[in-house]
Amino acid sequence: MRAAVCLHYSVGAMTAREDRVARNEATSREINERIEDAHEATSPDQYIRMVCECGQESCDRLIAITTSEYERVRSDPQRFAVVRDHVIVDVERVVDETDRFVVVAKREGGPAEVAAEEDPRS
Repeated sequence: MRAAVCLHYSVGAMTAREDRVARNEATSREINERIEDAHEATSPDQYIRMVCECGQESCDRLIAITTSEYERVRSDPQRFAVVRDHVIVDVERVVDETDRFVVVAKREGGPAEVAAEEDPRS
């Protein structure tokens, strides 16, 4: 279950669905940032379990990812690690894939702007 997070941003012309997807992804990213912090002493090549960063409201899937892999995903605030069948093709595109997860990048427009604005590392 995802934690409730209040996000504040002003991005024009986003649909209610795009807004909901962006909020869900931002919440997942915050959770994964905390998980990564908790595994600070873990070897960069050891798998840890993180939540799928998809925009599906009811998603409770976990992915196995190393901290090195997660850092590569997080090097771009518009990229997210998701379960393969959770790609939302009208708001994101696959830019990388493994046998455990895929990396998606937000398409230009509202969702991409929200991803950048809500990046906890910014």
